This record gives sequence, structure tokens and C-alpha cells, in this order.
Amino acid sequence: MGLFGLFRKKENKDEDIPYQKLLEFQLKDDEERKKYVSASLLQMKEISSDVDSLRLEYNTITSFLNDCDEIEKLPAELKYPVEKAAKDIITIKENKEKYYLEKPLIDDDLFDKMDKIADDMPEAADKMYEAEDFQKKIKSDLKKLEGEKQAYYYRRNELNGLINNMSAFLVIATVFGPICVLILVVLALTLDMDVKIGLVITAALVIAAYSYAIIKGMDLKNESRKLDKTIVRLIQLQNSVKIRFVNNTNLLDYLYMKYEVTSSNELKEDYELYLDERDRREQYEQASKDLPFAKKQLLMLLSDLPINDPLSWAHMPEAIIDKNEMVEVRHEMIGRRQKLRDQIEENTKNAQAIKDEIKEMIKRYPKYSVEIMSMLDDFEKEEDGLR
Repeated sequence: MGLFGLFRKKENKDEDIPYQKLLEFQLKDDEERKKYVSASLLQMKEISSDVDSLRLEYNTITSFLNDCDEIEKLPAELKYPVEKAAKDIITIKENKEKYYLEKPLIDDDLFDKMDKIADDMPEAADKMYEAEDFQKKIKSDLKKLEGEKQAYYYRRNELNGLINNMSAFLVIATVFGPICVLILVVLALTLDMDVKIGLVITAALVIAAYSYAIIKGMDLKNESRKLDKTIVRLIQLQNSVKIRFVNNTNLLDYLYMKYEVTSSNELKEDYELYLDERDRREQYEQASKDLPFAKKQLLMLLSDLPINDPLSWAHMPEAIIDKNEMVEVRHEMIGRRQKLRDQIEENTKNAQAIKDEIKEMIKRYPKYSVEIMSMLDDFEKEEDGLR
């Protein structure tokens, strides 16, 4: 097992959530269009913020990989004292283990891992817990939104059926009227009957049927248009929640990978054990300053070299003297960086999809192209200013 351990890839089938477009619906209403564009730009802004954070972490890992290169290519006259200081640390650690009378609460691998992330704790565990709790809430929201959306889809299909029925009713009324008139005329001509009352009744029935069908059809169409607007808002909200869900899933995956745990509870338990073990070790280290002194010596040597993060290497002297350990460190960091790169690409793709949909809206509604382009240009200028 290496200094950092192997990554445990967390499979998450929920990640594959497609971004649903809204342009299948009519958005000619001025207010709805503005809300749609504003919400889309806000989504792009959130994605941009996420990408900036990911790139910062990506650059940190890249700097660490550069440190690996710098250490490996040190000339012999510089590498010898660095390796000697690293060996001194390892020797002191091994000697100290012989003096422990009590069984350690955690092993050295876990202790070293927790010691490296101690500065992040307990905020890291709290952040992980909040992300897990947020994940549950997002899943619940997505389920509710999907149920509500399907209910509106069902009602819209009902309305379409009723509208078609009204059209069919008009056709029947259109055919019924002339047939009745024809029958009454035939009766009048052949039997010499007075059909005036029949004609009046027929006309009244036809007019009533037409009035009912037209008024009912207009009501149904108005309700259908309102349903479309409601569905658009639901889908837009659902898309926003889906993006947050994917980003939060990626965040959880990365935190699990970074801290080598499967849950915030596991991280908290490890940290509590680490604190107890650290207290126990510190009692012994009060009588022996060899290890801190040795680490200080290594830090001083590394600080005079083009190393970005000397402190991290003081916690992993094995990687300095053991090529296999260095290889494992590289593999882990490359894995982390690839994970970050994938997340950056995914976020960038989502942002481009939103931007493309806005541009498609411009093509579809050229009447509003100037206003939409102005909103998009203002957003891009703001983003350029932040960079």
C-alpha cells in the first residue's frame, strides 16, 4: 500500500442525467423569455464558479507533480542530503515505534493520512456531510419535480383530447344542421307540412352547438397554454436542480477520493481516532524532539530547492528515497487530476449547451435577438472582467 493508498472509484449511475432543452415549447411571451434567459445565464455563472474552483485544485495538484519531477532530477550533491534527511525521519519513526507500550489506536498509514489532512478538519468532514445531506434533498426534489411534471403532461394530453373532441363536435354540428334542414324541406314539399318551427329549432341547436364548442375550445386552449408555461418553468427548475445534482455528485466523488473514505461518518470516526492517537504520541514526543528536528532539517533543505510544497514531502519521506513509493504518489495525483479534468470538461460542456440553446432561441425568435444578445454580451463581459 502506498503513502496515499489506492483510489476507490465510486460508481454513480445517477450522474448520467441529460440536460433537457426547453425550446420544444413556445416562449413568445416577453416576461417568460426574459426569465428563461436570466435563469440560463445564472446557471452558466454557477458553472463558471465551479470550474474556477476545480481549476484551482487542478493547478495545486499540477504543482505537486512538478515537485515530484524536481526531486527526481536533483543532482547527486543536492539529492544526497535530502535523501539522508528523509532516511533520518524514517529511522526515527521506526525507533519510536519500538517504545510504544500501548497498542496504537490506528495504524501508521491512517495516522499519516489524517495528519496530512488535519488542517482541513473538521471542516472537510462537515463539508462532506453537507454535500451528502444536500444530495438526499436534491434526489427528493428531483423525484417531486418529475412527478409534478408528469401530472401536468397527463393533464395536457387530456386537454389535447378534449380540444380534438370539440373539433369533432363542430364537424358533427356542421353536418347535422344541413341534414335536418334538408329533411324539413323534403317534408314541406312532399307532405305540405309547416316546418318553420323545426327550422327555428334546428338553427337554435346548431347555433348553441357552435357557441358551446367555440367557447369550450377557447377555454381548453387557454388552459393548455397556461399548462405549457407551467411545464416550461418546471423543466427549467428541474434542469437547474439536475446540474446541481451532477456537480454535487462530482464533488462527493472527489472528496471521497481525496480523503480515501466512503462517507463523512467514516472520515469523522477516523479523525476522532487520529486525535486520540495524536495525543498519545505527543506525550511521548515531549521527551524526544528528534522527529520534529529531522522534519525541520528536511524542510530547510527542500525550502532552498524549487519545491512548491516542502511541508507535504516532510510527511512522505518514503517517496523521496523509494522510487516505487514515488510512482504510487504520481499515480494517485494523476488520478485526482484526471478526475478534476473530467469535471471541468463536463461543466464546460453544460455551459456550452446552455449558451447554444440561448443562441438557438435568438435564431428562433429574431424579433428578440438584439435584447437576448445584449443580455448574453453583458454576461460574457462580466465573466471576462472576473478573469
